[in-house]
Amino acid sequence: MGKKCIDNIRDCVKQAFLKGCERGNEFDKMRFAISAELKRLGYEPSEIKDMLIEWNKRCERPLSLSERDIQLFGYVDWVFKKNPHPGCKALEDYCIGKENCQFHLKTTFQNREITKELPFNLEELDKFLNERFKPNGYVMMLIVKVLRYVQQEKATGEIIFVGYRKIASIIRDRHGYDIDLMTVYRRTQQLIEEGVIKQEIKGKKGTFSRLANGYKFLAWKSPTITHINLYV
Repeated sequence: MGKKCIDNIRDCVKQAFLKGCERGNEFDKMRFAISAELKRLGYEPSEIKDMLIEWNKRCERPLSLSERDIQLFGYVDWVFKKNPHPGCKALEDYCIGKENCQFHLKTTFQNREITKELPFNLEELDKFLNERFKPNGYVMMLIVKVLRYVQQEKATGEIIFVGYRKIASIIRDRHGYDIDLMTVYRRTQQLIEEGVIKQEIKGKKGTFSRLANGYKFLAWKSPTITHINLYV
């Protein structure tokens, strides 16, 4: 079964596509989700528009011919221009259950496989941070451990989306230290400067995703420290 196949649409969207939707929030959200999913599977804009015409007929109070151009075809063009990626959180109201969703199970497995190993030696990083940054290095290492925990626990894949407040709360709950948000921010920036992690940004206002902090582990190598007393 090739990629370009309706059966490969994520389950919650496929259900809405096959059965149609009620007008209102469900219709508005699914016209985006269906367009984005079909694009992900390799369908061309003209093919997606034809499929949405048939989908519209299955929906409650189908759009008229005059409404289709703006409320369906216009969104297909927008999806190809902006390339949005609706996540599970955006579609949680229509979730069939993670334990039943083949898309979720497959994605979780793939994400865990590609992040099974860190791209650097954790013990070397621990030694380097503690030698160079002293107490601050310990906090930096806690942040690394939290990012790794979230990556494994949530099966995030290479990019880990988590805010400073969440990092601080996990450090408190898992490691017993209360660290203020400004300290978390500063130490995270130092990890970026040292090439341990790279910051990514997710989403854009007006799409399915809101702006969020994202981090990716880099292939960090321990430098030769000639001046141990250089700490920030």
